[in-house]
Amino acid sequence: MLIQEFRTKSLPWISIFVAVTLINGGILWWYHDRTWLGPDDGQLAHIAERILGGEVLHQDIQDVRPGYVNFINAAALYVFGPSLLSLRYPLAFIVLVQSILLFFLFRSYGAMMAGALSLSSVALGVLHYINPNHHWYALFFTILLICHLIWTPRTSRWYVPLAGLLIVTIGFMRHLTGAFIGMGTLSYLLFEESRNLKSSYPWQEQWMSRIICASMLILLGLYLLRSTDVVAFVMFGLWPLAFLFWQLTAPTIPNSKAISLCKELCLGMSIGALPLLAYHVVNGSLAAMIDDNFVRALDVLNWNYTKKLEYWMLPLAGMIEFSNNPKLSSFLSAVYFLILPFFAALNGFLLLVAIRRRTLTISLTLPVLAAFYGLVSLIFQVPVYLHLTSILSIGGSMWLLLAMKPRWQAPMIVMLLFLSGMSLTFQVGQPIIRTFMDHVRTAKTELFDSRGQLPKVDLWIDENSLKAYGKVVRIIEEETNPGDYIFALPNNAELYFMTGRRNPFRFFSTDHGVLNTSEVQSVIQRLEILRPRIITFSPNDDRNTSHSLAIMEYIRRHYVLLSKDKSFEVYLYREQSSSTEQNIDGQVGMAKH
Repeated sequence: MLIQEFRTKSLPWISIFVAVTLINGGILWWYHDRTWLGPDDGQLAHIAERILGGEVLHQDIQDVRPGYVNFINAAALYVFGPSLLSLRYPLAFIVLVQSILLFFLFRSYGAMMAGALSLSSVALGVLHYINPNHHWYALFFTILLICHLIWTPRTSRWYVPLAGLLIVTIGFMRHLTGAFIGMGTLSYLLFEESRNLKSSYPWQEQWMSRIICASMLILLGLYLLRSTDVVAFVMFGLWPLAFLFWQLTAPTIPNSKAISLCKELCLGMSIGALPLLAYHVVNGSLAAMIDDNFVRALDVLNWNYTKKLEYWMLPLAGMIEFSNNPKLSSFLSAVYFLILPFFAALNGFLLLVAIRRRTLTISLTLPVLAAFYGLVSLIFQVPVYLHLTSILSIGGSMWLLLAMKPRWQAPMIVMLLFLSGMSLTFQVGQPIIRTFMDHVRTAKTELFDSRGQLPKVDLWIDENSLKAYGKVVRIIEEETNPGDYIFALPNNAELYFMTGRRNPFRFFSTDHGVLNTSEVQSVIQRLEILRPRIITFSPNDDRNTSHSLAIMEYIRRHYVLLSKDKSFEVYLYREQSSSTEQNIDGQVGMAKH
């Protein structure tokens, strides 16, 4: 009887779970070595390689993120070997684990729904930008935090401290994401405590929680005022602000309980921060970490190219493409981009509806943290940053819709499968292209195996990258020896990693590394001392600044142009070439322009 009941109740969902996990694993394996963004992959590998070489993060190597992801990447290089591909193995593993967590999170809504969401977490996420960066690890630990807050009994003495530990872990992947999730978690814990109040308290006994919420509301409002436009604000920023504002007007908890919550969160955060802080204290790099993470990192708000595109253009681009090319694939692509950008707003709207329905007894952890995590999409309004948060926005929306309208389950499953299918068919495994029109077009770029052509890459990349990097790497290898200095500006650390040549500076990108004229002079002085034989320059890189251009003025006076194309200019130091007055390009087989 028990065996028959097990077969009836358990075997169907176990079968779906196994099938979906195998599909997700297969998809991740197929795409784990597809495409790249050279500077982004390169900077992660460059930092990890220098850490393995004994250099100290922030003291010897600049990075504007706190650093946990760099040690994961360093471990990956150590275990799997010196290759960009090595960095993707831990990433693929955590994404598979993440899909399993989401399956079990939605298990109570039915195996089919759980399976569809689990599949979507892979298809609509990392495959769009399978780069081992801080964002994907922050997303993983955010989902782990959500599972903890839902699954761990609230009576556990480690319920709040463990939440604090996960928050600081997220923050030490990417501090701004950690700040968003910290606000979301604290506001959620205050909300849950007030939700369970059996009696009200006088105002003078509950001002602490109101001050906490008001402070978060002001800070978040100032950030959004500085960093986004009206449409994106309505899509992403309005809802966490509305949640915080609602908490100001609703009955709240006594001061003693609010203080206790903050103390327990701080305890967990202290434990989570201890390894990295101890590393910097021991190595004397704490001040450098603060400068990198909280002074230089703020300069990202001044980047002009972060403000060129806005999310409302995506559905518009889809409609324009369909009007110009009225095919079924163009229509489906337009629908895809008409639906996907608005899940964050749907999640936020349903969250406000849910908190007004006091009879709704489900946990609101997922939609609350999804609303705050959605703020990650605002810093760069490009499809990659939309896909960073889409699975949480979709998950929060589904969580609330299923609780309010259980009969909508079948249409939701169909919609998730449609979005996943469109993503896998037309979007993933493609070069990180720049225009919205390129994204909505359904034609796919052919990729080529870089093995044997580019050292230490081992990825399938587009033909233009293969040719451009092959040309530059060949020049560097012909004109320099392993361990020599080269200089790649403004932001091409991948050349250091691929060629085994040394970076003369602590920074890998001039947009963070050179912020004023004094630092420009310091760079020039070091170039005069070290005289790197080869310098490369990417003239069309969006990260060029007036400072990188000033450095290039010096370089052009003291170096000879060896090669120039759409991707790179390559320069050779004058005094070290015996043939600077001859046609140098002829010697290395390159055409001079």
